[in-house]
Order: sequence, then structure tokens, then C-alpha cells
Amino acid sequence: MGQEKTSDLTDELERRFLTYALSTIVSRSLPDVRDGLKPIHRRILFAMESMGMSSASKHVKSAKIIGEVLGKYHPHGDASTYESMVRMAQDFSMRYPLVDGKGNFGSLDGDSPAAYRYTEGRLTPITSYLLRDIKKDTVDFRANYDNTLKEPVVLPSRVPNLLVNGSSGIAVGMACSFPSHNLEEVMSALISLIDSPKQTVASLMKYIKGPDFPTRGIILNSKLELRKTYESGLGAVKIRGRWKLESLPRGKKQIIITEIPYSVNKARMIEKIAEIIIAKKLPPLTDVRDESDENIRVVLEFKSTADENKLMSYLFKHTELENNFQLNFNCLKPNGEPDRLSLLEICQHFLEFRKQVVTRRLNYELALLQKRLHILAGFAAIFNDLDKALKLIRASKSRKEAHEKLQKYFKLDDEQTNAILEIPLYRLVGMEMEKILQEQKEKLKEQKKIKSILASPKKIWTEVREELKEIKEKHGDKRRTQIKTIESIEYNKEDFIEHEDVHIIISQNGWIRKLKNLGDPSALKFKENDQLLGILQTNTRNLIALFTSLGVVYVSKVYNLSYTRGGFGEPIQSLFNFADGEKVLGMLTLSAPDEGLDTPSEGQASMDFLKSDTPGENNTEFLVVSANGFGFRFPLSNLAETTRSGRKIMNLNNDDRMIGFAPVTHGHVFLATEKGKAVVIAKDQITQLTGSGKGVTLMKPGESRLAGFKFVDLKDKIVLVFDSGNDKVITVKSVRLCNRGSQGVIVSKRKTILKIK
Repeated sequence: MGQEKTSDLTDELERRFLTYALSTIVSRSLPDVRDGLKPIHRRILFAMESMGMSSASKHVKSAKIIGEVLGKYHPHGDASTYESMVRMAQDFSMRYPLVDGKGNFGSLDGDSPAAYRYTEGRLTPITSYLLRDIKKDTVDFRANYDNTLKEPVVLPSRVPNLLVNGSSGIAVGMACSFPSHNLEEVMSALISLIDSPKQTVASLMKYIKGPDFPTRGIILNSKLELRKTYESGLGAVKIRGRWKLESLPRGKKQIIITEIPYSVNKARMIEKIAEIIIAKKLPPLTDVRDESDENIRVVLEFKSTADENKLMSYLFKHTELENNFQLNFNCLKPNGEPDRLSLLEICQHFLEFRKQVVTRRLNYELALLQKRLHILAGFAAIFNDLDKALKLIRASKSRKEAHEKLQKYFKLDDEQTNAILEIPLYRLVGMEMEKILQEQKEKLKEQKKIKSILASPKKIWTEVREELKEIKEKHGDKRRTQIKTIESIEYNKEDFIEHEDVHIIISQNGWIRKLKNLGDPSALKFKENDQLLGILQTNTRNLIALFTSLGVVYVSKVYNLSYTRGGFGEPIQSLFNFADGEKVLGMLTLSAPDEGLDTPSEGQASMDFLKSDTPGENNTEFLVVSANGFGFRFPLSNLAETTRSGRKIMNLNNDDRMIGFAPVTHGHVFLATEKGKAVVIAKDQITQLTGSGKGVTLMKPGESRLAGFKFVDLKDKIVLVFDSGNDKVITVKSVRLCNRGSQGVIVSKRKTILKIK
């Protein structure tokens, strides 16, 4: 028995994965730099050409085309194959479509094409330049999947398809994204490169200004940015839609969007604009509708007092009316290796390929000429002694004998002799003989010309140049996508927010609502085992701050909260990243910084908040207190809009929780524990912090926890709320004034204090 081979599992997996990855890259996902096609697109076009489906022929059912492709060249999914054919027929996907489709081939709105049994197709005129001369030994062929037919390795394309139509694909560890370009510009650049081979990307950009997308639009990149992208083969192009202002009767106006960025789904874009209108994120914008036919026409209605430039600036930022097209020039080089190329390298590879194709075509044509001239030389030999030739043929008893006699007498080879024997008798008349001799003369002249071209690289390049010039003149068109630098209009998001008074309602279990009209608060409904925590009246331009038991404050613009259209509102966790067990203690509102800092309004929480005695001042302070007796003052001006994660304002031990916050309104603060101890301390003993911190020890609760706190005057009275449901009123003066950090005095025996008020 032979010894079994063993291998490391890691090495084997790596080897097989790399084999698979390379197969995917080469055979499926990346285009060839020469014809700009992936295998599936190449097979579709070759199959259509083999079926005789030129631009002048009748349309053929797509089902027949797909069947031809699957059966002979591409034994994979019919859906993906049809999808590839559809894309080549869409004038909004390809700058110069390669398939002339008849029927429903999809739309800019993302509509699916009709099934292939309903649509038809044929090749477009420009596609003929991709397939021309394919039968003249211009490119290599390989066996198809079952080794019954031959398919081209690459098409002998006269069109730099990779640049003019672009391509995109995702492979294993490698992706590509080529934008389309203007045919006339690319051809001019290639001709220039033939005339002056030593060029740079910068010099080529005198002709290729930048991408040219089928859906038009405006490219906002500078020349320097585009040059760096073309040099590295990696970057991004910023595309913006085009719009205009249309006047209406009675001095009204409306915005008309006429062009959108490439690959943007128009219906989805309109839906996004509609969502902005419904959410009132852009109040001056009142309506959007699609009036497009073969041309894009999206109508935006807006209030006459609004600035249309600021409106569009907002939409550019928050919709796909402005987006980025990523450029990644990964493709297959002529040797089959994947690589990222620059614009110059792509052009150089294409031109070198065209030189090879022209050379192979001329050699093929020369071989045919020489073969025909060889036959014509045989005809000329017998024309000089036609009587003798006829005599030899009549004297022969068989074709074989005639063949041998003619071959021997006129010194001909088998090929020439067979051609003579098969020539019709009418060709032996003088006029026909004259035509043959004239043909010989012309063929000799043509042979001389081809040999002359093949002997001179300069003349070969001239042939390539003339072919490019012909395509440029026949199919070149004006640039669609404009390239210009547009100065962005600055806008303040708050400019579009209307001043509206609203009510914010929050429940103890963290459900929040935003209502324009509150009505009767007692009519509010809550989920089971839930109840009201607080109601806050504020304005859409203000900020709302939520303080939680974990010492975190969440600050948001009021207009960012969605209006509640019924039900119990939405969970606070959908707006902010709350931790497990984190509870809202209360909320307050304050004006946004650009509105000026006003007196905060407080929502009812676990304690009653007092109004500030210093309205309108920026030095308004708040006190935060934990259950373990720690606390500190912080300035209200320190609050600013936060992210979803909020901002840590109080550092707590694992067993500690924040119990509340309150504005600093009086000179002293009263604190009480759950087990009946209380203390009064001066506010000046409480440290002020501008950042997060633990604070100082206000009171030592011992084995208990703080039940609450309240700012007081020494002459005030305090109400203690017990777990029994009874209340007790005490005077502040009855509680000894202490320094911070004391254990306090007993104000209640045998009863648990729930809160103070």
C-alpha cells in the first residue's frame, strides 16, 4: 500500500481559499483593461454576435439570448445573466449602452425589468466596434465550459470601454469601481498619447476632464483632487444634482430638480424628501411630487419667504441629491494579473492592445491575400497557354489524370490545380480572364501596402489612430456631467425650525411623548404599572436635559424629538443609549446657546423643583446628590447637546445612585435619610465642579440612604412624607445647622421617610 499524503490543515485551507479567491477575481468580478468587460458581459455580446444580432437586425427575445448564453458559454444562473444583459441596455446605467433593448428594462425609480420572456434585444451600433474583426484572428480563443465550442478570451474592442462605460464589481478581498467618461474626450486623449507617448496624468486631463455620468449632474471636485484620484486609481467623486427655480403666477416659485447623481434611486430620494417634510425638519418645504417623463422633473414647493438656496443646501446634506461615487481602478492586466492602475496606465494598456489587434488583423489579411494571389498565379499561368490546358483536360480520362497533367505541364501545386479544374467554363472568356488579371493586380497592390504597414511601427500606430478618430467622429457627443466648483451655502439648521410651543411628557418607566396640545393632563394614559413622572412645557428651539440615576445627563434639541401621534409615546432607549436599570429622575429645558441662556424650566420628578431667583443669568447653578450623601454644584452653562451616549456628570460607586437634581435657589440645603435623620448645611460648603466628579460628602447616611433634599431658608417649613402615608411638618430651625459630612439629627423615629417636600 502506498503511503498516504498528509498536510497541515491551515496550509491546505489557505491554498484552497487563495485558489478560490483568484478564480473569483479573474473569472467573475473584475473587468479586463483591454475590453473593459467581465466574462459574463463578454459572453453575452459574443453570443449575440454569433446569432447575427447586429444593430441592423430585428430584435430577438431576451429569453432566446439568455438561453444561448447559458447553453453554450455561461452555465450559471439565468437571473444573474439576464440582470447583466439588462444593465447593458439601461441608458441610465451605461453612458453608451451596448444592448438595444425593447420593452421594460427598469427605471431610475428602481423598478424591476420585465421578465426575459417579455423583452427583446439586439446590439447597438457602438457595440460593433467591440466585436469588429473578431473572426480575423485578432484575439485568442479558449474552450468553453464543456470543451465543445470556442469563446474569446477578450474582445478586439476598438472602444476603450473600461473608461467610457465604467464597471463595478466585488471580489474576494478586492473590488473595483470605474466611472463612465465622455467618449470624445477619451478618444482625444488616446490620440494625443499616440502622438506624444511621454505624457502624464496631468497632461491627459487636458482632454479627460473627469467622469461623465449618464444621469448628468455636477461634479464638485477640484482639478487637483481629480488628478490625485486618477494618479493613484483610488478616490471619490462628489456628485450633486442640478436644479432650477421656476416662476409661477402671483409671484410664487417652485424648485425643479432636473438631474440627479449617478446610481441614485429617484423614488427613494423623493421618499426621503417626503419624510423630511412630514417630520417638519424643513418647515419651509411644503410638498414634493414627481412629474418626470423621459426627463427628470421633481417639483419642490416651498414658502415664498424661504431662501431657496438654503433649502437646497439642506437637501444636499441630508438626501442623496448629493453623494459620493467611489473610484477604485482595480482590473485585470493583459497578463491576467489583478492590479490597481492609474488613468495613464489604463490608456497605455489599451493602446498597446490595439496595436496588437491591428498587427494580428493585418497578418491575417496578408495571409488571405497571399493565398488568393497564389490561386490567381495559377490562373494566370494557364491563361498564357489556354489551348494547351484545354487540350490536356480533354485528353484525360479522369479528374485525377487531368490534375496530374496540368500540374506537371504548368508546374502548379495541388491547390492551384484544383482551383483551375473547378473554374466554370464561362470564366474562360476573354472578359472574365481580364477581370481575374485585374484582381491579381489589385491584390498585389494591397499586399504591398499591408507589408509596408507591418514593416513600420509608425504606420501601425497611424492605423490605430485613424480607427480611434473614426469612432470619435461617428459616436462622440457633448459632455453631460458638468465639472465646477460651487461654493457651499452655509445654513443654520435652526433656521428651518419653527418656533412652536410643545409639551414633553415622560413616564416613570421611561416612555416619552411630544405633543403640541396637551389638554387635560389627567386624561393621559400610560402602560400597565406605569405612571406620570413629569410634564414639561418648552419650545421646539430649546434644549431638553434628562438626568438619570446613573449620574448621566442626556441633552437633545427638542425638535429632534418626534411628535407623538397616539399611544404611549416611544421608549427613551430608542433615543439614547441607556444602560440596564438606568432610570430617568427628571428633566429640564433651557434655551439653545444661540438663543441666549434663559431660566430653565423644570419637570416634576421625585421632588418638587423651585423656580430660580435669578432669571436670565448665565450663572444659574444646579445641585446633584447621590443616595450615599455625595453632591456638588455645577453651572447650567456647562450643559450642551450630547450624543446618544449622553455625558457623565456624577461619578458613582457601584452601590450608589443619583437621587435628584435641583436649582440652587436659597442659602441652605436640607437633607434627610430614609431612617429619619436630617441635616441643614450652607450652600457655600458645597463644592462647584465644571466637569464630572464624585463631589463632596454632604451627609453621612450611615446604614441608611438619602431620601431627598431641598434648598430652604432657615425660616421655612419642611414636609416629611412617610411610608405609612402620613406627613409630618417640621421647621428648618428645629434641625441643627451643621458642617457638611455630619450624620445629622433624628427628626423621626420608627418611620421610614420616602421623600421631602
